[in-house]
Amino acid sequence: MSVNKFLVLVIASFAIVTGAMAASNSRELSVDGNYMIVDGQSASLLNASLGQFLTPQFLIVTTLTSQQNFVYSGTSIGLGGKYYFMDGFKGDLIPFAGLGIGLRMAATATYSNHGSTQYEVNAGVSYFLSDSTTLDAKIKLLNFNDSSPSVTMLSAGFGQRF
Repeated sequence: MSVNKFLVLVIASFAIVTGAMAASNSRELSVDGNYMIVDGQSASLLNASLGQFLTPQFLIVTTLTSQQNFVYSGTSIGLGGKYYFMDGFKGDLIPFAGLGIGLRMAATATYSNHGSTQYEVNAGVSYFLSDSTTLDAKIKLLNFNDSSPSVTMLSAGFGQRF
């Protein structure tokens, strides 16, 4: 094998390995929620999001949220961003913040399905159980462009980078 072919093979192999390493942990799947019982009635929120890292600390996320409470049920889909204030590795506790906007379909006892816009601001911390798995806690503020009241809630969940 000539030196030129060998160099091309080495450079191509390096590019493939570097690309594969850059692609590892380039996405994040996150699930969080809360559940409570008040005076015998229950309320819950379940949120699943899938994100794509644009930088090692910033990602764009898509979300699917299901909410059930005393007189209300709703489902929303959304788009947003999440920013980790530092890179995280096993054993680290890293703060993050996020923003989002979504489309919500809701139903209550007084009216059936209607659509509205949902706005979200959140902040929290991720504890890295490994370099790619996190235990998350966050506070969320949800606001809507209809007569629904704003909601502030604490939630807990898990994240997995892949």
